Amino acid sequence: MTMNGIPHYATRQPNTRHRAPTRRPHPAAAAGRVSIALGLCAVLGAAAPAQAAPAPRVIPDVARPLPLSAVRLTGGPLKRAQDLDAKYLLALEPDRMLAGYRQRAGLEPKAKGYGGWDAVEGRQLTGHIAGHYLSAVSLMWAATGDARLKERADYVVRELKEVQDRHGDGYLGALAGGRERFAEVARGDIRSGGFDLNGLWSPWYVLHKTYAGLRDAYRWTGNRTALEVEVKFAAWAEGVLSRLDDAQLQRMLNTEFGGMNDILADLYADTRDKRWLDLSWRFEHRAVTDPLKRHQDRLAGTHANTQVPKLLGSLTRFGFTGNPGDLCAAAYFWDRVVQHHSYATGGHGKDEYCGEPDRLSDRVDGRTAETCCVYNMLKLTRKLFALRPDAHYADFHERALFNHILASQDPEEGWACYMVPVGRGVQHEYERNMLDGGFTCCTGSSMESHALHAEGLYYESGDIFWVNLYAPSTAQWPGTGLTFTMDTDFPEGQSATLTLTAAAPREFTLALRRPAWAGDAFAVAVNGQTVASGKPAAPPSAQARARRPAPHPASAVGTYVRLRRVWKTGDTVSIALPKDLRLEPVPDNPGRVAVLWGPLVLAGDLGPEASRRGNGVPVWVTASRAVADWVKPLPGRPGCFRTGGVGRDGDVDLVPFYRLHRRTFDILVDGERVGRQTIERRGPMRFFDVRYAVPESVVQGKAKVTVRFQTTQGNDIGCVFGLRMVRADAAS
Repeated sequence: MTMNGIPHYATRQPNTRHRAPTRRPHPAAAAGRVSIALGLCAVLGAAAPAQAAPAPRVIPDVARPLPLSAVRLTGGPLKRAQDLDAKYLLALEPDRMLAGYRQRAGLEPKAKGYGGWDAVEGRQLTGHIAGHYLSAVSLMWAATGDARLKERADYVVRELKEVQDRHGDGYLGALAGGRERFAEVARGDIRSGGFDLNGLWSPWYVLHKTYAGLRDAYRWTGNRTALEVEVKFAAWAEGVLSRLDDAQLQRMLNTEFGGMNDILADLYADTRDKRWLDLSWRFEHRAVTDPLKRHQDRLAGTHANTQVPKLLGSLTRFGFTGNPGDLCAAAYFWDRVVQHHSYATGGHGKDEYCGEPDRLSDRVDGRTAETCCVYNMLKLTRKLFALRPDAHYADFHERALFNHILASQDPEEGWACYMVPVGRGVQHEYERNMLDGGFTCCTGSSMESHALHAEGLYYESGDIFWVNLYAPSTAQWPGTGLTFTMDTDFPEGQSATLTLTAAAPREFTLALRRPAWAGDAFAVAVNGQTVASGKPAAPPSAQARARRPAPHPASAVGTYVRLRRVWKTGDTVSIALPKDLRLEPVPDNPGRVAVLWGPLVLAGDLGPEASRRGNGVPVWVTASRAVADWVKPLPGRPGCFRTGGVGRDGDVDLVPFYRLHRRTFDILVDGERVGRQTIERRGPMRFFDVRYAVPESVVQGKAKVTVRFQTTQGNDIGCVFGLRMVRADAAS
């Protein structure tokens, strides 16, 4: 579908070709940034009703994201994704997710459990979905204010407390045989490797989801019981690990354990009890973190998503300890993943595993870019920006959010994608029948992802208000009396307007991100008067950018336009966000490229995908022509293009990658919708018959009616080969 991608940004460094065993080393990030012992990742940046004072931070944040409760999305694709996710969350039945918990505690389940990876019997990730769900409804409550979501969070917490009370020792899990296997671990009987720990599938990873759900219920909904349950659960974990020596711990950590170090550092923040910070060190997987602290990229051969949460934990802990190794490892990890292992869409990994850095040409096809990886990388990105407000992080946030994360949700049914492949002739891996099957890890993380779309749009630090991403929204800057309204048709549009409302005139600095991709016509005007325009510091010209691919997509980095003045109600800031077409090659093959328009990766619309895989996928022969010479916009279809005269097997339409899902259109009779038809982009092209019931009121007393086939959200309609009206009483 896309003639793919590339790691973004950055200087090349010599490759370290050391293949570590599965589940070891990782990528890493921005090396020379570690010497700045400033900010820290926001641990409580957006908590709901405040409870006990958080633990003191040795390294305070430089910038803090506005709380989710202070930002409201008002339109655009992020709002549509949020709404679909909220609808899905409310359609799920908490009692079905909690069936395994009750059964393991000897309580009668209140409903039949769900299936798939979360099945009560026969699977070993039982309980992970309930944890993700508790986080998701808590986050979505903060993001929308919908009271039904808080009611769900409160209910799940009450049920988990009943289960924990029944166990009597703080344990809280739904895993079959979980208590017995953890008892073996506590005795030092540890059989670990890959995803298996004493016969269980990543049990700490599963329990981590429950811990995280309790944390989020406390932080975002103010549920004090959630914190009390979490503390008892952590005390149980402390008991399991108390008699293990370092060698035993490291052997245990060879099995995926999620972000246990992260959750325990957060628990220290919420309780001020240092025992939890100390316990977080028991989940320090040195086979992974030690090489990163030395700036060694040993990522090849490791499971991609297993590693990211470990470094999230390192970064969270750094704020409370100031330990330079934690920051060094996390920052270097981010840099290596983003700049040397990632595709144009912001995803990384193939078949869930990482390869050699800067060797992507042979890895763009197939099952690439797991959604959980991007979910976790965005969390790491937002925390790093809080430490060091650099547009470099915001550039990646935008890229991964508007390409992979939006592409990972089916826009009609809300299905989540396990993989969002980026290669030639590929198709999305939808988790169909999400209400009664599937329930993979990416189903769970997607519940949370689309509740987090407003996080990181805006940050504040002292008297600076940062605008990082452009999305239709309103934002209230706590404690200042200032409200901001962002109107924009971004990401397809090329302009945005920010309007201020102030309780009283106030002097502060407004920092507007100038994206790395913004063309030379980028401009900012305050109340109609231009205050910033023209070229950035020292970029290549638009013509040069179009003619020859950049050596790395990150060779250009965004900046901020800073406007300091006394602001008052009615002030408006207009931002022109011109987008150029450009090519991004993979680092090891200049002939394999992704086509981007501004921040959006474009994908070829090849129709039904499965029938084209490996057969008939166009190859572009362009010599050194500028991309704008052979990719032309389609009139009346913003963000849509068509190649011209360069396709070996024919030219193709190009559309934003995140919009290329299934083909959906409405059927209207005299203006009233009587049906919505979906044509999935999979399987061979075929004819099929469909019947649509026409209400009697639409045809009553009429000799003829007009039937209209109308696209939805920029889709195309299917080809219609025949149409007839049949009386209902005559239909057979």
